[in-house]
Amino acid sequence: MKVVHAIDDQVLAAWLKTYDHEVKHMAGFKQFALVSGAQLKAVLLYDWSKWESGIFDQHIFHVKFVEAESPQLFKELMERFINWMRTEKCDFFFLRLEAADVEKNRIVQKLSHVYYVGGLTRLEVPSAQMETPLSGQDVVIGLPDEKEYDEAVSLCDQAFVKSRYALDPFLDQRVVQHFYQEWMRNNLFGRADVNLVAKLNGEVAGLIQGMTKGNEMALELFVIRPDVQGKGIGKKLFIEMMKVSHDRGHQFISAGTQLHNTTAIQLYEKMGCRTTNAFLYYHVWPKKGER
Repeated sequence: MKVVHAIDDQVLAAWLKTYDHEVKHMAGFKQFALVSGAQLKAVLLYDWSKWESGIFDQHIFHVKFVEAESPQLFKELMERFINWMRTEKCDFFFLRLEAADVEKNRIVQKLSHVYYVGGLTRLEVPSAQMETPLSGQDVVIGLPDEKEYDEAVSLCDQAFVKSRYALDPFLDQRVVQHFYQEWMRNNLFGRADVNLVAKLNGEVAGLIQGMTKGNEMALELFVIRPDVQGKGIGKKLFIEMMKVSHDRGHQFISAGTQLHNTTAIQLYEKMGCRTTNAFLYYHVWPKKGER
């Protein structure tokens, strides 16, 4: 079995189509593949994450696509990619696998240098106009004022304690906190298409951020201050986001949350969301010691 780092465009397009992916969504990614003779047997596409690498002062890569003709070839592909990345400027790379693919997850979990860093469930609901429920709480939903950005960003201190970066044993958690603060701040300054805050007694009590991805509004963040959870503030924020999404012509809203976050999942389900799939996350540190 031979490793190649360049695949003919037509061959790659045919391979991706077999697994229900379009080559236009994979354009520009680095390639790592196994071939036997002239036959493509396994493909891994990855990319360098410039922004995250800068924040963490690490060389970080994301695996965007990985497939093989058999479990044995998948294992060989991953082993050879990890070994090759040990020779490259790579501190760690991120791998996401569908939770339903038990065989792949079983193989990855047995590989050296691999660390499981959590799971995520993805939910969807059609965009719709809904009535905001009445309550005794003096809650105001609206766009955040720039002077409230610091207050909104402070919410991330409790929003990401079970994220994949927070669960990585090799990352400085002070830097992890800074990473999420900068991510939220970038969203507020224009990266996100929609930023909405809930204010209670004039103070920021919740934040929801969304980005347009094709015909959907993908929630980037949804957080309620811990001391006011369970008071209906999250429901009001979500309903307002549904209205905005509907007005912008999105067909549905998608949300992702950690598999263990039953509180968030229950809220999404109450709003009509249904789980579409779930993923398991891994960080691979090729140059670290054996587990």
